[in-house]
This record gives sequence, C-alpha cells and structure tokens, in this order.
Amino acid sequence: MEQVKIANITQKTIRPADKTGYIEVKFRTYFNNQLTNKRREILSDWYTIVNKKDTTGKIKLSPQIKAIIHKELQEKANKVYEELTRTILLEKSDITLDEVWNEWHNERVERQLVAPKTLAGEDGRYRNHITKQIPKNSILKNIPSSLIKNLLDNLYPIGNHKRLAQGVKSDLTSIYKFAILHDYISPDQNPMPYISIGRKGLSDELDRLKKSDIEDQYLESWELKEVLSIVRKYNEQYARIFEFQALTGMRIGEVLGLKEEAIDFNKNIASVIRTRATHGGASEDSYEGNVKNLQSYRNVQLSKRAIEILKEEIELNHQHIRFNPDYKDNGWIFTSKSIHKPDYNGTPLHYSVLNNFLNSSENGKLNRNGNPRRAGIDIDNKLSFKKHITTHIFRHTHISFLAEQGVPLEAIQDRVGHSRGSRVTEIYLHITKKTKDQIIPILDTLTQ
Repeated sequence: MEQVKIANITQKTIRPADKTGYIEVKFRTYFNNQLTNKRREILSDWYTIVNKKDTTGKIKLSPQIKAIIHKELQEKANKVYEELTRTILLEKSDITLDEVWNEWHNERVERQLVAPKTLAGEDGRYRNHITKQIPKNSILKNIPSSLIKNLLDNLYPIGNHKRLAQGVKSDLTSIYKFAILHDYISPDQNPMPYISIGRKGLSDELDRLKKSDIEDQYLESWELKEVLSIVRKYNEQYARIFEFQALTGMRIGEVLGLKEEAIDFNKNIASVIRTRATHGGASEDSYEGNVKNLQSYRNVQLSKRAIEILKEEIELNHQHIRFNPDYKDNGWIFTSKSIHKPDYNGTPLHYSVLNNFLNSSENGKLNRNGNPRRAGIDIDNKLSFKKHITTHIFRHTHISFLAEQGVPLEAIQDRVGHSRGSRVTEIYLHITKKTKDQIIPILDTLTQ
C-alpha cells in the first residue's frame, strides 16, 4: 500500500472520560490528494489519556501514545487515498480513443514538443486512417488487438505504404503510453507491445526492389544543373532557393525558416533553429515552428556560393524595404515579393508553393471553362531524364554528393540534422557501394 504524506497531527476534539483524571481525545491530520488537488481530513478514534497539559495548554502525550496515534492516522490516510484513487480510475476507465487522442495531441501542440509539420502528419493519419477503421467513440481499453492489427495490415503489407503503417503504429503506441501515464488504463490493457508490422511475402519484396530505384531520389551533378537552368527561366528566386538547398542539405522548411539573425557572415555559418510553418500551433504572424527533432538544431557551414545566394536575396529584400511600401520586414530571407499579392510581401515563402511550382497536381485538370489548367511549370516533362522533382530531392542530392566525396556517414548525418537511418543511410550506402565496385579494377593494376 502506498504511503501518503500526512501533515502534523493535532487535537481535534476533547470530552470528559468516565475515569477520574482522564479525558478522551480525538486527533486529526490531513493529506493533499494529488489526483484532485484537494485536502482530505483524517480523524483518529477516541483515545483515553491522562489529563495533563504542557506549557502551551495541549494534552501531554507519551512517545508511545504518539507513535500509536501516528500509525493509526497513517494507515487510515493510506486506505482513504487508495479508495479515492480507485474511484477516480473507475471514472476514467471508459475514456474513449478520441478523448485520449485530443488530450495527447493538444499537449504536443501547446508545449511545442514537435515540429508543426509532424503535428499535421499525426492529425492527418488520425483522421484519414485510424478513425476510418477504429470508431472515435471506442472505449480505449476495449479496442481489440485484432482491429489494430487489421488496420496496419491494410496499409502494409497488403499495400505499399510501409512508412504510413509505421507512422500509424507509432501514433497508437504514443496514445496508449499517454493513457497509461495518466492512469486512464493499466499497463496490461495496452496491446501495442504485441503488435508488429508484418513483412511482405518474398515475391512482393522482390517486386518492390525491382521497382524501387534509389537513384531516382537524388540528382547527379549534371541533372541538378539542368533542373536549375529550367527553373531559372521561370523564377530566379526559386532557382536560388533550390540551389541553396542542394548546397546545404537543409529541409525546405528550414531554408524558408531562415532569418538574417541566424546567419554569421564572419564564420560562414547558418544556425538552423526554426522551420517555416503556418499550422500546428505556429502563429500566422511569426510563421515560426519548431524544427523536426532535436538533431535538427544545428549549425551548417556554408560554401562560398551559398553565401553569395544569401547576400543576393538579402540585398533584394533591402531594396524592397526602401522602395516597396507593401513590404513587411521581419528579418526573413526568402520572402514573397509579388506585385500580385502585396499583402504577402515580406512573409516567408511556403514549401507548398514551391512544390506546386515544380509539379502541381492541378496541372492539366479542366477549369470551369473546360480548358486544361496550367499550374506550375510541369518540370518532370521538361527534363531530358526521367525523375520526379520535388523540393526534397535537392536535400538528397546534397547527401549523395557528400557520399561520393567520401565524407563519413556520421558527418553527413550531423550536417543534415539526422541521427539515424532513413534516406540518409540508404543513399549513403548506395553511393558507397558504387564506389566499392571501382575497387577491383584498381586492384588489378596493383602488380602489373
């Protein structure tokens, strides 16, 4: 039984005793119930005690009597606390999936525990996948393991969404852990430790490997130059952004989240301390959000060309500050400067705008007049090679280039803000394998 911390013991009530020279005394104490933040009083039984008082007017008690009273009140307090706890837990035992989800998600938003983009991903997986198979009003402790397993199996291995299945599993694991820590369920009511994401069959795995090509995830040097040349014809600022991304390995949100104050031009260093965001708790006035994870907070050494890009963009901003009355200067570097959207002048660009510029999903769809839309530049169909271009490919290009130059994996991970796995490792291993293939021909010349 848990020991509750009780307050000092004092006299509560005194009454005459049947025995001459004695009185009957009832004692009191209290404890603060941490579950309710309320004080709970505890009373002792009646004690028959010699009617002698100390200098303060209180009944004198022997050490033996004090110990007996303390033991009784402590045991009573422990029992009351246990009953109160059991009652509260019973009241919470019917908590629903949606109630726990909202508490968990809102806490992450309010405390800014993760990046806004991560919060948006969690929210999307909950609405679009979890609640499509598990009703919101399901009592958390009653959700069968088989239902969760079927949810994951419907994403993977039956489908091709392994990363989505992993994300859903991670969300549910966090929700159940949150519920346990808040005493909504007991640890033995958590099914997640027993649920795993199944593997595909061998034939499915072989098909996946045949179809997947890691080389599609990054650009060779000549491919990068071709992409930037095409982009530059339509938008020089966007070309600078993509080139800067390729030179630094930053995520697009990190690039757009740069402010002048984050650049040390004396040491040629950019401090990655924020990301561009307008949702998941980020203020629409500041457009600031947390970076993706702890490893993302970092200093990135900048090349000569990267510094040139920053100075060029900053100089354009200062021209707008002097001559454009619509421009709102808040220190952002890569900002909107459009005559068509004066209300946005000075605000940082959004990554969705850049991705839509490259390849918009609206491109080719019929408008109200029945004519095909022309959204973005549809760059995939302008290239001499077959690759899908998004803002993230420039980050992968940076990783592949460093791997080709023999930069150690750990150094690359530190530079791009990744501590483990994912595409960083996949690209690195792929590039280094290509380098290893060159070893045998070289060795053949060793003794000749």
